[in-house]
Amino acid sequence: MQDTHRIILTNGALSDLDGIASYIRKDSPQNAANVATAILNSIDSLAYLPTRYERVGKSRKRGTPVHSLVVRPFVIYYRVEHSPPAVYILHIRDGRRRQPRRFE
Repeated sequence: MQDTHRIILTNGALSDLDGIASYIRKDSPQNAANVATAILNSIDSLAYLPTRYERVGKSRKRGTPVHSLVVRPFVIYYRVEHSPPAVYILHIRDGRRRQPRRFE
């Protein structure tokens, strides 16, 4: 059986998700819940084989690769630690926005 990674949402990622849901909630509370659920389900899928998605940069503090997962129209940026196995969700951004220049 494949080892699973613990999923950890950083404060920045939680703030991003809250901002996305709040913005959508203005027009459609139901759609806001659906979008947040889709994003969280995709994040949960990173517990298995988290390195399967594209590398897009490096973490400044750790020097570890940062990957991106697309959940249209959003992009989830995360880094993977192997000891102990964990996935740190760094940012959740609209895909039309520029990629962050630096990752924590």
